[in-house]
Amino acid sequence: MKNFFDIVAPIYEKLHFGAQKTFDRIESSVVFQPLDQVIDLGGGTGRIAKFLVNKVQKVIVVDASDGMLKQCLQRHPELSCVRAEAQNLPFANDSINKVIVVDSFHHFQNQKQVVKEIRRVLAKNGEVVIEEFNPLKIIGKLTIIMEKLFRMGSVFYIPSSLADLFSGNGFKVRLIEKNRAFYYLIGEKI
Repeated sequence: MKNFFDIVAPIYEKLHFGAQKTFDRIESSVVFQPLDQVIDLGGGTGRIAKFLVNKVQKVIVVDASDGMLKQCLQRHPELSCVRAEAQNLPFANDSINKVIVVDSFHHFQNQKQVVKEIRRVLAKNGEVVIEEFNPLKIIGKLTIIMEKLFRMGSVFYIPSSLADLFSGNGFKVRLIEKNRAFYYLIGEKI
């Protein structure tokens, strides 16, 4: 059975037109190195990962939606696209330098296990960068209502609660733009 993301995959990049701005914000928050191995977790069609091509050694889009990965392969053949659940990543321990999670953490099942998986695959001093809706702001509140209507089972965190989740699992955390509609968490594996 197709899920919501399989259905919207062909038009997903048209619905999310701010990819360059999002990537610029991420790039201003962490330093990508030419030898980095990067996972775009919940990366869908590769709309963010595409900006990392030729900036890092390898970028891998990981998503659970077959429809999204089909679009990723068609639109961005230069990307590696892997089907996997966020709580069970098919990568070796300490093998990844950066994990980016854009507008998808709230969709992951068993989010505590996802944090542990991110930590497991990250190399020492590796970083995770998460962009999320702030449920305290109007756009976050509207997003919560919409996703409840679509029965998506999303779980949103206010910035401080997401920071607590990561810091309690071995990350040094900083929050950026925590009082805006979208906020960013940067976590360094310690």
